[in-house]
Amino acid sequence: MPDSEELDEILKEIKNINAPKEKPEPKEEQPLTLADDKPAKEEAKATPKPVKENVNFNDFSSFNSAQHSDIPKDNKGEKKMPKKKGKNKKPLIIVIVVILVAAIAVAAVFAVKNKNKEPETTTPQTTQEQTVQTPVVSKVNPLTGDSDFNEKAVGKRPIACVVENSVSARPQWGINDSKNPPDIIVEGEVEGGETRMLWMYADYTAVPSQIGPMRSARPPYIKFSELFDAIFLHWGQSQTKRGTNYIGANTIFRQDKVDHINQMTYGGKVALFGRDSSRGVSTEHTGVLYGAKIADAIKGEKFRTDANESKYTKFNFAKEETTVSDTECNTLGLTFSSRTATRDWTYNSSDKMYHCNDYKTDVARKNLLVLFDKTEYVSKANYKNSGSAEVYCNYKLSGGNGKLATDGTVIDITWSVDNGVLVIKDTDGKDVNFNVGTTWIGYASSNNGGSVK
Repeated sequence: MPDSEELDEILKEIKNINAPKEKPEPKEEQPLTLADDKPAKEEAKATPKPVKENVNFNDFSSFNSAQHSDIPKDNKGEKKMPKKKGKNKKPLIIVIVVILVAAIAVAAVFAVKNKNKEPETTTPQTTQEQTVQTPVVSKVNPLTGDSDFNEKAVGKRPIACVVENSVSARPQWGINDSKNPPDIIVEGEVEGGETRMLWMYADYTAVPSQIGPMRSARPPYIKFSELFDAIFLHWGQSQTKRGTNYIGANTIFRQDKVDHINQMTYGGKVALFGRDSSRGVSTEHTGVLYGAKIADAIKGEKFRTDANESKYTKFNFAKEETTVSDTECNTLGLTFSSRTATRDWTYNSSDKMYHCNDYKTDVARKNLLVLFDKTEYVSKANYKNSGSAEVYCNYKLSGGNGKLATDGTVIDITWSVDNGVLVIKDTDGKDVNFNVGTTWIGYASSNNGGSVK
């Protein structure tokens, strides 16, 4: 195959061959005699004029000069036709050879180009479906940190249920349920040296079939439930007494526009409340709440069910189980005030849980949180038309100090309410981490004899 230099030489040769030749100077014509003219004319008529084979047909001037060039004469005076000479065929052969070589060269060049050119492949057009990124839903219980949480309950409001804690009410139905115990239990003083509890569930569709005994609402419990944007469930409520300085639960519900269901005024079609008299105690200790009916009751009341995240307290949970300090805490005893008994908890290193038997059953919690708050006692004259006064314990929800015990260790904490949520810090102002699991909150008096040991 010729290379590029050989091709250049071939093209130059073709160019030279096709270039117009210089016209030869015309020879001086000899005048013809009359005698010579006649035979010449006759011979011309008989013999056609040959065309030179090496004529360049692209050059019309050469063609015309070839037709009118002089015809040499022989010795007899006759015009002599020129003989074809072999050397006249040479240019034509060269032209043909050059053309063939050029054609072969051009064909070779195109062949090389086509060989080096990548073959075009036809890729079948496919319609690519756009994949919509589905946001990953966090399946973490906001009250316990457990990852095995009902996806349908994510982003929903919790519920807060008022549960009695007098001796006749123990053991409470559902307090140590093996599958769904309360996520958070809040316990504090109400009146007469007695405590009452507030049970909180992040997923109200998973409440046990029966919990209780249910009791009446008190202002501090309503206020505390608002820190979690909870729907409030109760059996009765304290009433504001005109002419006194006591503000009852009924007023707080109205002022704060709290979503709540009160058994004593509930006229819904759902059998949400009932009684269990199997224990043989007085009627006031028999009121129960049916867990399977809660969702229908809330739907019937048309309450908002999506949580207001900005008003929903969420504790910080450690990614891995951990101690909170080097200070051991194998037992914790909390006295809510000088009027109450002490609640005692004991740490079990086997299951890493704190246990309490004061409820006539074993209650286990992962975290113990103690909050000290200022309290005041408010006397309500002629309580329940008894002719005597009852002294209620009100909490100020003003913030203060406390303790956090988990995994057999304890730290001092501070707490406050900021923009409607509960904030827990250590004494250096840093966030504290709870261990994943259930929590008991002991709500005690900082100014009326509350203490922890």
